Amino acid sequence: MHQPIVDMVAQLIGPDVILWGCHVFCKPPAEGFETPWHQDGHYWPIRPLATCTVWVALEPSTRENGCLRVIPGSHRDKVLHPHLHEDRNDLTLNQRMADGTFDEAQAVDLELEPGQMSMHDVYMIHGAQANRSAQRRTGVALRFMPGSSLFDRSLRPSDGQTGVPVSFATRPLWLLRGQDRTGRNDFEVGHRR
Repeated sequence: MHQPIVDMVAQLIGPDVILWGCHVFCKPPAEGFETPWHQDGHYWPIRPLATCTVWVALEPSTRENGCLRVIPGSHRDKVLHPHLHEDRNDLTLNQRMADGTFDEAQAVDLELEPGQMSMHDVYMIHGAQANRSAQRRTGVALRFMPGSSLFDRSLRPSDGQTGVPVSFATRPLWLLRGQDRTGRNDFEVGHRR
């Protein structure tokens, strides 16, 4: 709920801001797994699909320890490309984009110092290499959606194929600013009474 972050998010998704997720990602030294190239839109039950992820570095995030990599401009056409399922235990996700979908030579490494952040769209093609360094890489991902979108708890977009257990049915939502334009988002589920 840090005001400067919410202000920046509002510039991208509009004045009605809902926080729907917060995840800490940690890649231990020499064993942090690769995150294959993917688009977040395949994983989330948000309709219409609109989300801004803020990734805040808690420790240095470098090429050596597996920083976030993006394909600049890949979000502009708002197209979700096909993803393939892989049964591997050396990946953070079991879905990846099909080879030839994009030009990996266009990739940009987003190196960050602690306290710095990046922001990316739900359609942005991104991933990260494994951590092969002696330095841990930790960051927190804050997930925001506009009040014009519905967090549809009945959807299972990736049908449990990501390799990451997620319960959208009990995920809490927080209205941080403005209003729920859909009138259908549930801000009671998942909160302690």
